[in-house]
Amino acid sequence: MKNSIVKVSLPINNGTNLYPMVKDIPTNITPIKTIAKDGVEIWNVSFTTLDCTYVETVRHISSEGPFPLEVFSKRKAYDLYRAIIVHLEVDEEIKLSDLEPYLSKIRKGDALIVDANSYTDKWLEKCHGVVTVNGYNLGSPYFSTEAMRGIIDAGTSILAGNFPSFSNPQTKEGFGIDMIAEFYRDQDNMILAPLVDLYKIEDTEAVLQINPVMIKNCCGIPCCPVVYQGELKSAFMMLLR
Repeated sequence: MKNSIVKVSLPINNGTNLYPMVKDIPTNITPIKTIAKDGVEIWNVSFTTLDCTYVETVRHISSEGPFPLEVFSKRKAYDLYRAIIVHLEVDEEIKLSDLEPYLSKIRKGDALIVDANSYTDKWLEKCHGVVTVNGYNLGSPYFSTEAMRGIIDAGTSILAGNFPSFSNPQTKEGFGIDMIAEFYRDQDNMILAPLVDLYKIEDTEAVLQINPVMIKNCCGIPCCPVVYQGELKSAFMMLLR
């Protein structure tokens, strides 16, 4: 039976570091008060916006532009987006030809969610030490320049996927940042990543709710996105008309 609600956010685990090549601080989850010593339990949770499922704006690469909550606040449906779901069997570059059948379904302002080769499994393996940075981060699928141009031209507002690098992670010149900057020319555009359990989404058209944590003035913020499909999708679609 099809799940009407699919939760697609990463769990936050102690000791994980999703992007160790750009930072050396792992997630730290520790108790600061305990029942035995203090009669109450309180935990400190310390992590960066790159150690969870996050939504980010152009502010990730620029000192100008809106923050995520500012983008949502301008929208009638706030954090609800019509979404087109793509399931691909790719190991490296995602080509325009891989996406063309789906880009034609995009309406301006939609989300594009790409499930690349069930890459969630690699994230789980990384958490258990089975794969390294080379296997997870530097081996990530990525969008070709032509694919990014197609994504932009289609009017995509939210670009989402279950892999850690949307531009070529092996590129020395800024990790292929040029096409990401091009995507952010429309300052209402955002990136949502990394996601999990995308294989559970059976519909090509669905509704994405990003569910951001309400942190102001931050370039990227943690979120707990869910995807609605089936009959529940139809109900939420009414809000997007």
